[in-house]
Amino acid sequence: MKNFVQRAIQKIDQLDTKQIVDILRSQASDVEMLENVLESIHDGVILTDEKLTVLYANSNCRNLVPMARFRSYEGMALSKVLEDEHVLKYINLSVQQKKSDEDNEFTFQKGDTLQTIAVTVFSYKSSSERNRSSYVVMLSDVTEHNANEARLRRSENLASMTTMAAGVAHEIKNPLAAMAIHLQLLRKAFGRKETLTIDDAQRYLDVLDEEISRLNSIVVDFLFAVRPMDTRLRLGQIKRTLEEVVKFVIPELSEHHVHLKLDLPTSLPKLEFDEHLIKQALLNLIKNAMNAMESGGMLILQARHDQNQVLLKVIDTGIGMDEQTQLKIFEPYFTTKATGTGLGLTVVYKIMKEHKGDITVQSKLGEGTTFTLYFPVPRSERLALDSQAMAEADYEA
Repeated sequence: MKNFVQRAIQKIDQLDTKQIVDILRSQASDVEMLENVLESIHDGVILTDEKLTVLYANSNCRNLVPMARFRSYEGMALSKVLEDEHVLKYINLSVQQKKSDEDNEFTFQKGDTLQTIAVTVFSYKSSSERNRSSYVVMLSDVTEHNANEARLRRSENLASMTTMAAGVAHEIKNPLAAMAIHLQLLRKAFGRKETLTIDDAQRYLDVLDEEISRLNSIVVDFLFAVRPMDTRLRLGQIKRTLEEVVKFVIPELSEHHVHLKLDLPTSLPKLEFDEHLIKQALLNLIKNAMNAMESGGMLILQARHDQNQVLLKVIDTGIGMDEQTQLKIFEPYFTTKATGTGLGLTVVYKIMKEHKGDITVQSKLGEGTTFTLYFPVPRSERLALDSQAMAEADYEA
């Protein structure tokens, strides 16, 4: 239909009055159909020109956000139509491409309930005016969606806590049993009025001390896994952090005959990260890799910049894992080791989520394992890199 109208415009001087009227009626029918479709949806839709002058707004907009009471908004400035300054500010930032990490959800009191509205702004260019942008503002009621997500998170958290509580109970039983046995041995020795040698007494006390330390470690790991993290993100170079971690672990890796290779590009974008937490995550992964290479091997720390992410890989040539183990590896208290709490990789997963990143694992039995950490590149760094790339392109041209 659009091509037909464009052809008709090009031949307008060759059309008679009836043909022009027929085209206008056809267009009016199409516009009416589109308006009926837009009026029938539950979302609010506002169309504006490049100056944010309203071209169209469906009636449902008034049910979603505070708007001035006019019969028609057509031809009015959006700033005169929208009465909520926060929504208007978000739309202006979106148009200027400065919204960054601004939240696009806004909450309004509707009677006795709260209603959450998500605001999304799209730009488009018409075929006839390619140099001028127009905008579509979508208003969506996400109250029920958010409530369902909250219920799902509570259910997941409850299930996770149940799993972790069961794991803690299981882990605590062994050291408690060992302590109880050695206390009974001490009590029996005193009951028989035997004279304990210093060596015998020291042996019992050493076991009790060891098991108390083990209990403390279990509790500390559990609290770290369930408590909110005090994450302090700062913009910095992750290369320096990687080099410090390597310097710290090389002596222990050498003792286990593990050769470490640091594979870094000449430059990486700056990232927002908590240096202490990232060091802890890397040390957990390196320790796991070392334990997987009992007879020695190769450990590679590799970093790469891939579009809007920095990928950090921890690669080992250890015993590897089967598919079932890979599926469960980040679950609390899942471990393939005879000793250990099974919380190490859970903590690493939690740290990456705190950084708005992710972690994945790839492994093959007998061939080794690769853990990949995904860090998002901050918007400021992306803009700087884009500017640099454009400058380099202009220079080459």
